[in-house]
Amino acid sequence: MLDGLAEIKVILVRPRFPENIGSAARVVANMGLGGLSVVQPERLWPDPMRRLASSCGVKVLAGLQVCDELDQALADCTAAAATTARRGRDRGQLLTPRQVAPKLLDWTADGKVGLVFGPEDRGLTTEELDACMASVCIPTTADSSLNLAQAVVVLAYELRMAALEAFAAQETTPKLSARRQPAGMEEMAALHDHLKQALAAMDVILPDNPDHFYRPIKNVLERARPTSAEVRALHGIARQGLWFSRQVKD
Repeated sequence: MLDGLAEIKVILVRPRFPENIGSAARVVANMGLGGLSVVQPERLWPDPMRRLASSCGVKVLAGLQVCDELDQALADCTAAAATTARRGRDRGQLLTPRQVAPKLLDWTADGKVGLVFGPEDRGLTTEELDACMASVCIPTTADSSLNLAQAVVVLAYELRMAALEAFAAQETTPKLSARRQPAGMEEMAALHDHLKQALAAMDVILPDNPDHFYRPIKNVLERARPTSAEVRALHGIARQGLWFSRQVKD
């Protein structure tokens, strides 16, 4: 088994068509990924799902996780990446599938990783993208769009190729003697909220749109992947910032 692939699960948010769910199950099975979750699916129709899943994807459908919210689907994940077709400035830094694949595989050393796809018509919201640690955009031509199942194929293929390359290089790459354990997604979300409050209170970021102005700081912290101890230290800075802002205003 190729290292990491079984720890990556595909998450479809508000998928509209059962055929796309079935096709995604087939891709998950063929590429050796670790499962499939759906959030608020519009139509969970068994027959079209099974038909598109084919015989290899039926087992994936049997273990399908159905969730009410994205947070529920990400509850067992230590990291996640989200896909988007939109390239607006609110989307932050966008990676290509080839760039993100090795990162996802590396993150699996700390636990399960989610790969999140949005609905066919609108895609993920900015809030849903911010819930993940990286954003991925497939570099298609202008004014074009991929079917949801096609997007899953592209990402899954790049993941498998990255895993094959890592396996081939395994014997010549020295292993690290110890690996630092990054903080979990819930810890990071709480830290982002705390820092955002402190920076807004100190007028470092504008309080009318704190998410937008905090995003560059969030991107730096997500790339650094701090440990739980480092997160606690940053919480201390946020607490001091809030205390200082109250002293000045009083």
